[in-house]
Amino acid sequence: MGMRNTKASYGWPAKTLHWAMALLLVSLVALGLYMGDLPRGEQKSELIRLHASSGLLALMLLLIRFGWKLANETPDPPNESVAKARIAIVVHWCLYAVVLVQVATGSMSLMTVGWDLPFYDMFSIPTPFERDIDRHHFWEELHEASWYAFAALMLLHLGAVVYHQLIEKTPTLML
Repeated sequence: MGMRNTKASYGWPAKTLHWAMALLLVSLVALGLYMGDLPRGEQKSELIRLHASSGLLALMLLLIRFGWKLANETPDPPNESVAKARIAIVVHWCLYAVVLVQVATGSMSLMTVGWDLPFYDMFSIPTPFERDIDRHHFWEELHEASWYAFAALMLLHLGAVVYHQLIEKTPTLML
């Protein structure tokens, strides 16, 4: 497996970025769902800081992945109809967009409650906002709503992988 993408397959950096993001996003979802039911307190605050830090890491990986995507060709889909290929492109771009929305709304939710945006105790981005609970609730609700869009897109993405592997017998996971 080479470094650069080819018409036949993705290079190892693209594959590594894909799976690193997949693991990070699954952990962000799990952490978000877990801490949502916790009572206020130090444990929840620590988990919120971890969730926010991991969200920033997801943004960094997304930007690197986006740059790699622009600098490399995309492998041809195996035996794919034009319609299915276009749907796959739309779903992937929607996934990128919803991750950006998740990071933005999560960050705004945190900063409008008066917190700086942390990155694993290495640094933090100071909030430019005064504490505003109404705005906080707005961003928090938008963050939650965009989670449903993310979940739907992920189910669609995973469903397509299963369909390609089991029904069409195409080597999607091998690209």
